[in-house]
Amino acid sequence: MNVPEFHMPSEEEHKQWVQDWETVLVGRILEDEPANYSRKQVCGISEEEGDQLITKPLDESVPKPWLYESSDGQQMVKASLIPGCVRTIGPNMPVTLDFRPTRLNISYDEGRRITNVSFC
Repeated sequence: MNVPEFHMPSEEEHKQWVQDWETVLVGRILEDEPANYSRKQVCGISEEEGDQLITKPLDESVPKPWLYESSDGQQMVKASLIPGCVRTIGPNMPVTLDFRPTRLNISYDEGRRITNVSFC
């Protein structure tokens, strides 16, 4: 089994990931929660590929089936299709404190509008 070497993101990389994902997600409406099964089943990609893709949300060469516009013009996000490790966090929702530097956290308000993104 060939396991890729883990790379701890630098502070600069981390800040850039957050900024890029904020550009893509903040203000959109969250349609669903991440799936309870592997990303390979959802996206047809391996976990390693997912971890690589999640750091490049602005890459125009990467398809983004998880971003779309609803029939009434709302900008939507289907979290279950975002590649990589994703956690959605609603208002007053308890979360674990385990540290996963490549996990994308998506926070949303009562109306399911995305308000913040972070990695941890």
